Amino acid sequence: MNSANPTQALAWFVANLADDSIPAEQIAYARKSLLDWLGCCLAGTRERSVQALEKVMAPMGGAMQATVIARDRKASLLDAALLNGAAGNLLDLDDVHPQLIGHPSSVLAPTVLALGEWLGLSGRQVSTAYVAGYEVMVRVGKSVEPDLYDRGWHATGVLGVFGACAAAAKLLGLNESQIVAALAIAASQAAGLRELFGTSSKCIHHGKAAMAGILSCLWAREGIDSAADVIGGRYGLRAFSEPLRTDAIFDGLGQEFHLGQTCYKRHAACGSVHAAVDAAMDLRQQPGFAVDQVVRIEVVTHKLADALTAHNANAQTGLAAKYSMHYSIALAFLHGHAGLELFTDENVAKPSVRALAERLHMTVDPEMKYIEAMPSEVIVVMGDGRRLARRCDTPKGRPSNPMSWDDIAAKFRDLGSPTLAAADIERVVASLENFDTTRIRSLMPLLATANG
Repeated sequence: MNSANPTQALAWFVANLADDSIPAEQIAYARKSLLDWLGCCLAGTRERSVQALEKVMAPMGGAMQATVIARDRKASLLDAALLNGAAGNLLDLDDVHPQLIGHPSSVLAPTVLALGEWLGLSGRQVSTAYVAGYEVMVRVGKSVEPDLYDRGWHATGVLGVFGACAAAAKLLGLNESQIVAALAIAASQAAGLRELFGTSSKCIHHGKAAMAGILSCLWAREGIDSAADVIGGRYGLRAFSEPLRTDAIFDGLGQEFHLGQTCYKRHAACGSVHAAVDAAMDLRQQPGFAVDQVVRIEVVTHKLADALTAHNANAQTGLAAKYSMHYSIALAFLHGHAGLELFTDENVAKPSVRALAERLHMTVDPEMKYIEAMPSEVIVVMGDGRRLARRCDTPKGRPSNPMSWDDIAAKFRDLGSPTLAAADIERVVASLENFDTTRIRSLMPLLATANG
């Protein structure tokens, strides 16, 4: 590839990416990310908001092409990608990439699984497409971040269309010129605003990005043409960010991969609070700590963590509390964790939770650097005047403090067990462990029917 056109460069990369050119650890990360996302999706299907999306979409009909997870039915490729993508993100337990400032798996997984099932593909083919989509999504993200995010755009909604498009293009076997057109068509559907964070409609960004990526490829395959360089063109991605750093797209393309930078979540909240929650959990175990003696909580954190959570200091719902440093820390101090079952409207309304949240004061340290996570220091002032402090830079789940395959499998079992039969849970785990030879048409029926 010898081109100054960044869109053409990405199209070349996707079209020419071969299974045997991908490092083995990247394929292992893809398997891990898919299992992690499937647990998030199964948990999301139990939520009223996701069920409302399904209620609207189901009567619209369409070809029965791909499984709608935990709904005992198939839908069109587009509807399955939309519904599964939304379910996988709603509870904010899905993985993140720090430089992308977004969630790759909640766009890529519903895309590759829907197409993989429809086309009758293997796990290895799906993994290769996942890697292709991940690289494109992250590299485009690095070319526009953090300016895109600072302007109020939701990175996953805007950038996810590029990742989904690349993954779909790989599975559909598009050539370079078709991929160039598909990426441009996808770009015209890039959307999502941060103002929706903490609401049930934010997850629609993820599903719509997956849907748009697939649709763009299907249109391009049929000959719909589009812009020659939607990324580097005068009126392309510069609309989202200026300057545009196209070197992030070219540098190491096809030689260096980013899946190893994936950050997995053990807390059911926005990634911006995870370092502080880990610090709070550590403080809770220290001698002399008693939650009923805490008179003040001080959190010193990164500027982005403050921007993402300060407005929810008085959260009224479980979803809003996921984007609240105040409520995430209060729940962690009271319960010793920040698990899914704690972020409910009822819990947020409890006087004990609200009283502790009101004692939290947050300040920004401009010297803190966001590398794998948004660092935080948590200081508690006890009733007798003692000050206890802990700082966390890399919470559990980050590359330098990783969650293992067994950790992810345990998370999947925990999130999936209320929905799937125990035997199917274990079959899914085994299918992902041996994903190269797994047929997607064998995997998806295990995820189709909710237990009971």
